Amino acid sequence: MNKKHLLNIFLLIIVAALATVIFNSDEKSSHELPRLSDTDISSIDDIVIRHNGNTTIIRRNDTGNWFVKQPIEIAANDFRISSILKLLNAPVHNRYPLAQIGMEKFLGEKSTTATDPDTGKKMTTGTSIQFNDQTVTFGITNPATSLRFVLLDDTVYTIEDFYAPLISSHFGTLVSLNLLPDDSHIKKLFLLNQTIDRDEKGRWRSSIDMDADTVSSALDAWSHAQAFGIHAYMQRTTDDTKTADRISIQLNEETIDFIVSDTDPWVILARPEIDLEYHLDKEAYDRLLSPQ
Repeated sequence: MNKKHLLNIFLLIIVAALATVIFNSDEKSSHELPRLSDTDISSIDDIVIRHNGNTTIIRRNDTGNWFVKQPIEIAANDFRISSILKLLNAPVHNRYPLAQIGMEKFLGEKSTTATDPDTGKKMTTGTSIQFNDQTVTFGITNPATSLRFVLLDDTVYTIEDFYAPLISSHFGTLVSLNLLPDDSHIKKLFLLNQTIDRDEKGRWRSSIDMDADTVSSALDAWSHAQAFGIHAYMQRTTDDTKTADRISIQLNEETIDFIVSDTDPWVILARPEIDLEYHLDKEAYDRLLSPQ
């Protein structure tokens, strides 16, 4: 077989491969599910979640960072917020006019009655999330498909049930995992076994016999400390205000107090005043609470 025939066979193989790629691409495109909306999620600056009579407001600031503004003001978990924003472009399996289903059937047992602040009329409501001026309301799941019914404008859609658990959880699941605010500056640490602050020459020191490297490590650990989970505060018998172990982190901007609610099987640092508790690995005890 001469070189010309070999070249033709080679070109034929390439053309066939390209045709296969194009065909598969077109087939995939033709089977791609429509989206809940075509909203550009980068345009969203305000999120309002309403669930069980509670309202959580999350807002993006001028630097692009998300903050919970209600029920408390605290940095938000950017990863969780990004996950929630994807709801706007979620793949849709089916759609139905709301009039065909009816609001009470759509909500099922999740329905509650509220008063419209504008008209004063009673209305049936459910868990909802508002992105700027677009509101998505969550209904029941289809028991046959496990798909979630959601309402946008006057249309009911079915989507994968990824979003409802996150939106219907305690607001703590949307809070930043950082124990201290970003860019905060530690002024003084009141820990279980010592106090760490600066001497008259501005050098960091400990109230116990601890070398400079260990002091520096403790400060660095607190500056970057993160929980693996944040939950609603649950009072324990060890949280008695008079006998509970406490630590206090004095920053230039504010002072943050933690109750050491538990240390086994993991460390729990509670902030009852904001209804949050931070869960950390057990090793955090030596790293953050009692370094030596």
